[in-house]
Amino acid sequence: MCGIVGYIGNNTEQTIIDKLKKLEYRGYDSAGIAVMNKTGYRVFKSKGEIKNLEKVVEVSKDSKIGIGHTRWATHGKPTEENAHPHVSEDNRWALVHNGIIENYLELKDKLMASGMNFYSQTDSETIAKLLQYYDGKDKLTTIEKTLNNLKGSYALAILNEDINGIFFAKNKSPLFVALNNGKALLASDIICFNGFATEYYVIEDGEYGFTDGKKLIVKNRLGIVGKSPCAFDCSVENVENVYDHFMIKEIFDTEKALKSNLEYYSVEDNLKKLSALNIKNYDKVVFIGCGTAYNACLVGAKFFREQLDIDCFTDVASEFRYSHPKLDDKTLVILVSQSGETADTLAALELAKENKSTTIGVVNVEYSTIAKNVDITLPIKAGVEVAVASTKAYSCQIITMYIASLVLKATLNKTKADLKEVSAFCDNFSFGKLEKYQEIADTLRYQNKIFMIGRGLDCCTAYEASLKIKETCYINSDTYFAGELKHGFLALIDEMTYVVVFATQKEVVAKTLSNAEEAYSRGAKIILFTSLDDMDKAFMDKCSFIVKVKDVNCGLQAITNIVPWQFIAYYTSVSKGINPDRPRNLAKSVTVE
Repeated sequence: MCGIVGYIGNNTEQTIIDKLKKLEYRGYDSAGIAVMNKTGYRVFKSKGEIKNLEKVVEVSKDSKIGIGHTRWATHGKPTEENAHPHVSEDNRWALVHNGIIENYLELKDKLMASGMNFYSQTDSETIAKLLQYYDGKDKLTTIEKTLNNLKGSYALAILNEDINGIFFAKNKSPLFVALNNGKALLASDIICFNGFATEYYVIEDGEYGFTDGKKLIVKNRLGIVGKSPCAFDCSVENVENVYDHFMIKEIFDTEKALKSNLEYYSVEDNLKKLSALNIKNYDKVVFIGCGTAYNACLVGAKFFREQLDIDCFTDVASEFRYSHPKLDDKTLVILVSQSGETADTLAALELAKENKSTTIGVVNVEYSTIAKNVDITLPIKAGVEVAVASTKAYSCQIITMYIASLVLKATLNKTKADLKEVSAFCDNFSFGKLEKYQEIADTLRYQNKIFMIGRGLDCCTAYEASLKIKETCYINSDTYFAGELKHGFLALIDEMTYVVVFATQKEVVAKTLSNAEEAYSRGAKIILFTSLDDMDKAFMDKCSFIVKVKDVNCGLQAITNIVPWQFIAYYTSVSKGINPDRPRNLAKSVTVE
């Protein structure tokens, strides 16, 4: 959510725009840059895509320093006025900001009382005005005084018209810096460093500083901070795409990603910390995530409950802190996040640590804040995921938690985890019949609403399948436990309704089909989704579509079940003329509450 770039070097405007394009996957609705030359800085902004910004940017050979931003609207609509960079009233300061300033209205009132005027609806403009308010000879002191007034989250890249360099600050929103032969690059994601540097510096919460390309000064409230660089792994930006969209590429990447995951966890050294965990030391396991990650939590909780016979609970990260959770040193908290920067999940991590709970992070980005702050990091090894709608990452979250449950069970039994069934699953992975998925998509494109039902693991799949349809197709898709139809859901059924029935769980399939019959008898059209061969022939004859998937006969059935619905969501989206990579109003990485 939002992207930041700061650059010191030649070809400034184009370099910043090129780096902003690498951050498009995060989601945005406007973009802008500010570049310095001999007469000060110039600001260019536009609504919509970066290509709109390119049309208005004026290139200057004198430009050697600049900042850029892709904005996902929080305070104020997507307009040029609300787009970043934001400037002080005296035009001496310009900045770009990721995050949310929670006390901006209070600060704005204070600044307006001092005579300042505001042109935007954003919280970010308040920071620019504060820099003017506290401006003094020592600009780092000005930065410090400004930061002391801010409550909330921020990653900042800041220009001052008198200084040849870029100031920066960070709190609860990612920010990194790389230097290379007098040039500097600041970014909210290290993928921007590909082709620029082989190492980078991580800016931590509460730190701020300055770089002119030759030196890097980092401070916190205690004084100067010594920084050691991290090696940059160029493989983090393996985003070449020969497909029409990243979403379809990433669905097809699933097989390779699952095998990469298995390969990683087949190395004993990579399981040392997890294997040292004795599940008997805990009373319960709490799984926390948002969106797709939360749906993966629903599956992971079932794995742990079945394999380890322990109480497991799931909670949406945005609700967790406010539900007065009972946490202590006998609680194992598992936080699932593709980006590792999800704001609500980070807040849940902070609460868990305050209560001395053991924390595990199931993340895709190994240099992320969650990965660095949990007790145990379980990387999912999905590779870069660009499309907003998560596909391969969801599957890799599931396989990671399944392997984790097997490892912890083996530790209990004082044996080594047997991953043979996981290996067999990866070796025999199948995408199924794409023609069938396209046929279903051609029908769903005309629907305004659909419903999905299932029991147990099938209902978990239904939640994620429904989310994919909502995200990419803008169809109102709802999920219900199959046994809940009589408790309100049936009132919504008519002859225009499609009901997707997930029936891959042998022990409850008869009950699920009985519930589906209730919907069918009231006019619903049925899409049956099953892995079973001995289905009721009379019921199957009533179905408009039947999707048959491989019977995996283990928890990884959840992966086999979701992939067809990722395809169906993609094909439906494309058939409706929607860009599935960047659905409206959504962002890939939600770094604000």
